[in-house]
Amino acid sequence: MSNQNDLDDQLYILLASMKEYREAIADDNKRLEAFYREVASGVLGKAEKSLENANKKHIGALNNSIQQLNQATNKLNSKFITIFASTFVAVMMVFILAIFLYVPSKDEIDERRADMAVLKKYPLQIRESDGETLVRIMTKKCYSFEPSNTEEKTYDWCQIDPKKD
Repeated sequence: MSNQNDLDDQLYILLASMKEYREAIADDNKRLEAFYREVASGVLGKAEKSLENANKKHIGALNNSIQQLNQATNKLNSKFITIFASTFVAVMMVFILAIFLYVPSKDEIDERRADMAVLKKYPLQIRESDGETLVRIMTKKCYSFEPSNTEEKTYDWCQIDPKKD
């Protein structure tokens, strides 16, 4: 029996040592998990900080680029507005100048209408030749409305020669 007791004692010692090893392994697992958590959180923390720094740098660079782009856009808008406004003013000036040069005044229009009213009373002989409008006049009955003291009078007012029906 003594062998049996020795064997039981050895088994008991073996079981006790196995229990201690299990507890040591469990403690080691807990310490390893804590270490991994600490390492992982440290690595993640450093990665987050480096990403934040990189993001801040990139955001700063983008903001600078956006400001430069806005300034360039404002300059372009100013140049475009200036060019457009000056072109518009030039076109309007040409248009107004054309009106003054090519459209007769109201007085001139009224004078032409009065002349036409006088001319419509008579059946005139009108002909076009070489792009000029010609009217038949009586050359022997021409008058001058210039003062009598001028040396060379121009007799450019002549009586019309109406059609004889």
